[in-house]
Amino acid sequence: MLWLLASLFFCWLIFRELKARWFPDPAYERAARPSIHKPYVFVLAVLALACAWPPFQIWRFERMLSAKATELADARRANVHCNTVFDTFFDSAYLAAGHANPENGEIVFQYPWCQTLMDYLAHPGRASEAEIASLNLFTHESMHVRGELNEAITECQAVQRNYRAARLLGVTDIPARNSALSYYQRTYMDKGRIGGMQAAYFSNECAPGRALDERLVDSTWVVP
Repeated sequence: MLWLLASLFFCWLIFRELKARWFPDPAYERAARPSIHKPYVFVLAVLALACAWPPFQIWRFERMLSAKATELADARRANVHCNTVFDTFFDSAYLAAGHANPENGEIVFQYPWCQTLMDYLAHPGRASEAEIASLNLFTHESMHVRGELNEAITECQAVQRNYRAARLLGVTDIPARNSALSYYQRTYMDKGRIGGMQAAYFSNECAPGRALDERLVDSTWVVP
């Protein structure tokens, strides 16, 4: 929001500069009409584009995530939105990193999880634990759009599809598999040990050969 307002402000300054030359006060003599300061207009144009780039980049990222989430959700329509800090103030589920509505396919990532996922995609081979968690967040919410409401089952479905999700997002094979396995072996298993609210996202049956194993051909658990 602030980036767009800044961009519009610089555009207004450009318009004001051009208007003074193209639509001058009739009291001015033609010879006395102010000239356009081209370097000034150029600097304003650069600033306007620079401020417009971050929201445009997020918009493109949201569209890409929406398409990939739809694919993960077995073609059930998904629409991803990245909350800004301002948006978070008006989100009743602001304490959750993300949430999804299976009825309309809306997926919301709280600030700054979209940026964290962008960082992951920029360097998946050296991703931090938080960046790998952002991949799982994307997969998890896509599973809600797919129709699952139980958090433990949803998380297990996501665990098994994190490799697929990473590949859909353009990550190469080895980093994608390492990320998916890292999340399962570390972050997911920690949920069971921590207990409390985290336990709602964990099940002992989420393991190869157990009840929640979907035996996917591209499962995180499949050894290449």
